[in-house]
Amino acid sequence: MTKTWSVMCPNWNKNVHDNKAHGWLLSQKTIETVRSRVFDNLIECIVCKQNFSLQRGLKETFISDNPFAIHHFRCNAEESGKTRVTTGQLRIIEFSQPFDDIPTVYLGPYGSKPAPMVPGWVTTKGFSIFSCQPRDDKVLTVEVSWSAYANRDYGAIPIWRKLLSSSKEHSLRKDFRSELVELESSFEVFIDEYLRTHLPTRGIREATVRWILKHSVEEKLKVGFRELTGASLSEIHPEIHGKWQREVKELRDAVVHRGTNVTNRQVQNARGIVFDLLSRIEPKTIDFFAIRSEKIGLEHPSASFGTAKMKGKSVKGSTGVSKKG
Repeated sequence: MTKTWSVMCPNWNKNVHDNKAHGWLLSQKTIETVRSRVFDNLIECIVCKQNFSLQRGLKETFISDNPFAIHHFRCNAEESGKTRVTTGQLRIIEFSQPFDDIPTVYLGPYGSKPAPMVPGWVTTKGFSIFSCQPRDDKVLTVEVSWSAYANRDYGAIPIWRKLLSSSKEHSLRKDFRSELVELESSFEVFIDEYLRTHLPTRGIREATVRWILKHSVEEKLKVGFRELTGASLSEIHPEIHGKWQREVKELRDAVVHRGTNVTNRQVQNARGIVFDLLSRIEPKTIDFFAIRSEKIGLEHPSASFGTAKMKGKSVKGSTGVSKKG
């Protein structure tokens, strides 16, 4: 399984992207180009041709409410394919290798002959496709595309990343208050792990490290970073730190201590702030946002997703993952 990243164009909500891809999985060629230059504008949008950085593309995906984008952060692996299904008959799909948890499975028509069918009996090793016999008893054989999202090597995932995955679970259910709490918890655990790892490399005694980690997250960002870098986080990244204090930490405290409600827009904003902090403090965290996929294009995206806008009706919905070469 190859690792890649799921990115979205910063212009995804512009008219040029209507009924076209908003995001996609990077090709192997692009991966090699951006791997060590995550803040440089080296990615070209496959639709509008705007250039943007890996960090920005990942941030847009992380902020997004598109379920396929959510799954790329909720999980670290996806598997997909297409198969032929005869209506009224059971079709069993086996994964190339087991997942560590039960995956979320999506089905979609592949071709011009859609038929009613649903995934079922989903396990870590595979799933079944159940289809209905048409009323006219005319048996159809149709092609179906499928995608499965779950985790592999779950034990190697850091706790802060698991909490971030949990926040995306809440995002999928539109439980914004729980998402905000998990989001801020993920950041605070990340700070603990970051300081615990890096302070000893600066010659800081273990007793001093333990003393710093006993304090509030605000003190850790002040004292811990001053010991590590010579400046507090508010001095290194004043704008992002200020936004985090007002629009994430204080809002999270209001949710926990006063039962304050939050809107989708507020939590979307919080996602972007936390992502900026994680990637600015430690650019290597971007590696933990990669997703394993068995089909990565060599020079072109292997999959894309977006939102379809239907004319003549007030219908708007997320589109599935379409495979490309």
